[in-house]
Amino acid sequence: MYRSTKGASKARRDQINAEIRNLKDLLPIAEGDKLRLSYLHIMSLACIYTRKSIFFSRGETPESLESLLSSPDLEDFMQMLPGFLLAFTGEGKLIYVSENVAEHLGHSMVDLVAQGDSIYDIVDPTDHFVVRSQLTLASPTDTERLFRCHFNTSKTIRRQSAGNKLVLIRGKFHQSPSGSYWSSNPVFTAFCTPLDPKPRLGPNSFFLSSFESHHTKDLAVVDISE
Repeated sequence: MYRSTKGASKARRDQINAEIRNLKDLLPIAEGDKLRLSYLHIMSLACIYTRKSIFFSRGETPESLESLLSSPDLEDFMQMLPGFLLAFTGEGKLIYVSENVAEHLGHSMVDLVAQGDSIYDIVDPTDHFVVRSQLTLASPTDTERLFRCHFNTSKTIRRQSAGNKLVLIRGKFHQSPSGSYWSSNPVFTAFCTPLDPKPRLGPNSFFLSSFESHHTKDLAVVDISE
């Protein structure tokens, strides 16, 4: 006899949905942000916070890096700098995005990572090859990386800057104890500086002094502001 599995399928879906709602309650983000998350967004954020928790478990990461990304004063400090911080694995999985990313890309940290849990989800597809080539260079823990790529931005920012934002990434891989998961998939931490047409100046910025200059192609000065 034919036996319907409709009831079992519905029970399974209800159980999965209940577990996802439990995950949402555990996310360390504002209640207002939780209310507008879809189930896929919840899963992306849960993956990122889980990786961050595992990475900072005892003995898996250098103390200097842990103190940097876990410092309660880090976000206040980041507000004064012309950029934001990222940390992701060698395969591109996100571990950390500083809260001040909203000032530069127009997306809050939650909105940005809700697009996906990989660096490739928040970078313009035309620059995926650039990012991938930098992450797969030989001897990844030996050298610092310096490269540029375009990040996805909010509609408002795109209208102001005529597209996604070009960002200068300066960072390096951090070596983990041999035999651990992170030794084969090292974590890359980066300071990302948006290459705006003009400096972004805030009341608490360390970079209040700025000037503009115009040059010929051989960099000879044509004009420079007072």
